Amino acid sequence: MRMMIRRASGLILVAAAGLSPGSAQAGFYSGEALLESCTADRNAKDFFEKSYECVGYVAGAVDAFNTTREVNGLKSCIPADVTLNQLKGATVDYLRANPDKRSQSASALVFTATRQAWPCPKAKARSGVKKKRK
Repeated sequence: MRMMIRRASGLILVAAAGLSPGSAQAGFYSGEALLESCTADRNAKDFFEKSYECVGYVAGAVDAFNTTREVNGLKSCIPADVTLNQLKGATVDYLRANPDKRSQSASALVFTATRQAWPCPKAKARSGVKKKRK
C-alpha cells in the first residue's frame, strides 16, 4: 500500500512539474535543436535521421505558414520553384548568423529566416483622396 502511495505521489509530482509555467515553451523545438539536426555530421550514424528531421521540420513549418496565409486570402511569398534544400539553407544561414535567437521556437525562426530570404512584396499604397464618411 505504501509503495502504491509513493508511486501515485511521484506521478502527481511529475505531472505538476510538467504543467508549471517554468517549463512552458513557445514551441516544441528550439532553434538550437533545429540547427543541430540540420548540420549533423555526414559520418555520424544518425546523419540520415537528423537530415530528414531537419528537412521535415522546415517543410512542415513553411507549409503551416503558407496554409495560414492561404486561409487569410494571401499568397505565399516564397516562389514556387524554391527547393527544400534552399529552404533548409536559408534557415541554417539565419540560425548561424543569429546565435542569440537560437533558444526561441524553431518554427518562429524558420518563419523569420524564410521571410528574410524571400520577403513579401510591399502592398501598394492607395493613391487618391480619401472619401469622407457621412
